Amino acid sequence: MIETTIGIALSGGGARAAAHIGVLHALNENGIYPTHVSGTSGGAVIGALYCSGYAPLEILELTKTASFLHIFKLGLEFRSIRDMSRLNEFLYYHIKHDFKELQIPLFLSATNLDSGFNEIMKEGRLLPAIMASCAIPLVFKPVVFNGNTYVDGGILNNLPVDVLKEKCQFVFGSNVSGLEKGKKVNSRLEIAHRCLQLAISTNVAPRLKMCDHAIEIQDAFHFGIFDIEKAQELFDIGYTTTINEMDVIKLKLAAKR
Repeated sequence: MIETTIGIALSGGGARAAAHIGVLHALNENGIYPTHVSGTSGGAVIGALYCSGYAPLEILELTKTASFLHIFKLGLEFRSIRDMSRLNEFLYYHIKHDFKELQIPLFLSATNLDSGFNEIMKEGRLLPAIMASCAIPLVFKPVVFNGNTYVDGGILNNLPVDVLKEKCQFVFGSNVSGLEKGKKVNSRLEIAHRCLQLAISTNVAPRLKMCDHAIEIQDAFHFGIFDIEKAQELFDIGYTTTINEMDVIKLKLAAKR
């Protein structure tokens, strides 16, 4: 029997991306192993770790280390736009350095400010591609890479399903970036972040419909993008959401085989 190719797209969402780890753990626990992974921003980091060979529970433990926590604390304390040296340092010691070294094919979404288009990065140097995907506007400085300037991929493509549909028989979407309704915003940063959320929710909606199965982790939506100290709670939410949908997931997968 020919093995079904399975893709999973991991949305951006800052620290909320920890819920993706729970999704991956629930799938693996039930014998479902993605053969292709795509990701944006926080989802790009989780995807890169997974494709580098870390099991979901090992990724969860990494999110609790001081070096990882400090990446997100910069966002909480920031008074000016920061560079991404802390993220670069963490990635340097924990992931492969080139796409071709990964155990699972990985595709990362980034926004090219020069061309005005979304780019899917899939080859060459991995670390700058991840940082390009993660460069949240007004929080981190844009990333200059291969002669172009990049910011967070979520602006134009926060759930890179498109590239997986071309390569896989079955595609999951794992979304942690839903728009929390009725939230009041006051500061300039809150207003900017709310505008980014609106742009992201607009480009996610049609891509969720492209998935063979979309996992909407709604209980994660009210967490902040810097709530990395709540990684365990977010993991549990992602895991529980996926387990609750497992019967439907298995039926859909069986129909593809």
